[in-house]
Amino acid sequence: MDAVICHDFGDATVDDVPRPEPGDGEVLVRVSRVQLSVTECRIYHDMYESGYEDVRSRITDGDGRLFGHEFSGVVTATGSGVDAFEDGDRVYAPGKSPCGECVYCRADEETYCRHPRTIGMHRPGALAEYVAAPAETLCTVPDAVSDAEAAALQPLAAALVSVHDAGIDSGDTVGVVGTGVMGYQLGQLALNYGASRVFAVDVDPAKVELAKEQGMVGIDAGETDPVERVHRATDGIGVDVVFEAVGGSQPHLTAGSGPVTQAFEMVRPGGTFVPVGHLTDEVTVDPSALRKKYLTWISPKDKAGVISLNPTTDTGIFATELVASGRVSISDYLSHELDGLEDFERAVSMTLDKESSDALGPPQLVLH
Repeated sequence: MDAVICHDFGDATVDDVPRPEPGDGEVLVRVSRVQLSVTECRIYHDMYESGYEDVRSRITDGDGRLFGHEFSGVVTATGSGVDAFEDGDRVYAPGKSPCGECVYCRADEETYCRHPRTIGMHRPGALAEYVAAPAETLCTVPDAVSDAEAAALQPLAAALVSVHDAGIDSGDTVGVVGTGVMGYQLGQLALNYGASRVFAVDVDPAKVELAKEQGMVGIDAGETDPVERVHRATDGIGVDVVFEAVGGSQPHLTAGSGPVTQAFEMVRPGGTFVPVGHLTDEVTVDPSALRKKYLTWISPKDKAGVISLNPTTDTGIFATELVASGRVSISDYLSHELDGLEDFERAVSMTLDKESSDALGPPQLVLH
């Protein structure tokens, strides 16, 4: 089968490699579509992000079968001990595998596993015609969800973990700073969880308009001060919950004008601050400013990949139901398709520079 092989940072080829066989507890999936995350693309270009050291190790000592954790496909075989899937099932992979060895795994607290195994980082990903994945990481996809939507479901499942952990109450006001793929989803999910208003902030007018179409209060940060706008709309109080969905290098939490500072200033004293975007560098904090806020800082349990919501469902399953029912839209950010693995480098470039290709989300590589 064909697969992308990373020989070094910024150096990859499409090679013919043996098709994997599913091991115990694994499922073999014929990949339909795969899309890259910004984190994967930045690491590929030798930029430090969460997971960088794992990738470097796989390039140096592994098989170079990296990236591709956002995908959809069809089950073609199952290993021993797998009874939740059968041939022909359409699937995506919202989950991660617990290490099974740390103190939390030994205590049956896999949600807090210190060393979760991620598809495309710690084991071969879906930048290949076939991928063997642990059954525990997969979730079936209903017929009402297209292959393109299914390949984009993993970020929604992760956003669902963040919104669930934020503890939004009915009637809460919510701020979302940065309405890229996850920010757009966070805003819709907050409304589904009972928020009375969601203020969606971005510098891209097209994203702001899409947020408005989904019932959010869109704020173009290139035209107005988003903090002032939010405080004016909330009688000077601020939002109850704020999601920072930009991440990257932002040196100051409590000073300056960056997205993380805007989010900090936007949330009310006693409110909840949820950093969803990965902050890649150290962040300076003024202790006195922080103390005045009395904030609850929530770090989402995204390391778990999937968390249980109740005895009958989890975030992976619920994400598919939200899209199938039309309660959450993810298709608005699915605008570009590329033909096969040979377009890997182009997909990387487009994902890192969406503006040049007039795209809102990452392009999808169509394999089958």
